[in-house]
Amino acid sequence: MIVEAEDSLSGDETRGGQANNSDVEPDSNPWNEDEARARGNYRDPFVVVSPPVPPVAITITDIASFAPAPGGNNMEPNGWIVVGLYTNFYSDGGVRVVDGTLLGQPAAVRFIPQSWRWSYGDGSAKSSATPGASWAAQGLQEFDATATSHVFAHAGTYAIDLTVRYTAEYQFAGSGWVPIAGTLERPANRIVATASDASTVLVNRDCRQNPAGPGC
Repeated sequence: MIVEAEDSLSGDETRGGQANNSDVEPDSNPWNEDEARARGNYRDPFVVVSPPVPPVAITITDIASFAPAPGGNNMEPNGWIVVGLYTNFYSDGGVRVVDGTLLGQPAAVRFIPQSWRWSYGDGSAKSSATPGASWAAQGLQEFDATATSHVFAHAGTYAIDLTVRYTAEYQFAGSGWVPIAGTLERPANRIVATASDASTVLVNRDCRQNPAGPGC
């Protein structure tokens, strides 16, 4: 006697050699935790991922693209030098923070000025731990000596250069500032000024025509 097979089987239905248990809710995650750990791609959803830790120490060379614009090179009297009297030089530069990409990650670099060096164009130079300030800001009279002033001994035209030396720190998003070994030097604008005797300057320069001139 031939018995025809039933169209369906009782209990769990088998399709393609696999059991389909309708009573088991399918897992919404294609990998369970053990399998994900075994594959090396498990991520705990409750763990906050910290910014990447650099594999090597960051150096000044690594942050070359972050180089800041230095503060201005200023002088008074503005554009004029009186031979034998103090000319006051100062910078308005301070701490600079520059944003960019470091080791492929968004980062910020903070530049902190440490010293200011003026080359006066007459063969002399001076380094200062302060950027200086105007005579008025220091409560001084015109031609008073300051920490950054200079006396030119001879008449002539001089090119005065300022170089600012910085230390630096970097910061990834959400992390603290990390110091970088070494220093970085940045040149400021050059000033070209003419030095003359006091009598020549004061007689030939009318304060109405040049309000910023010496004695005005």
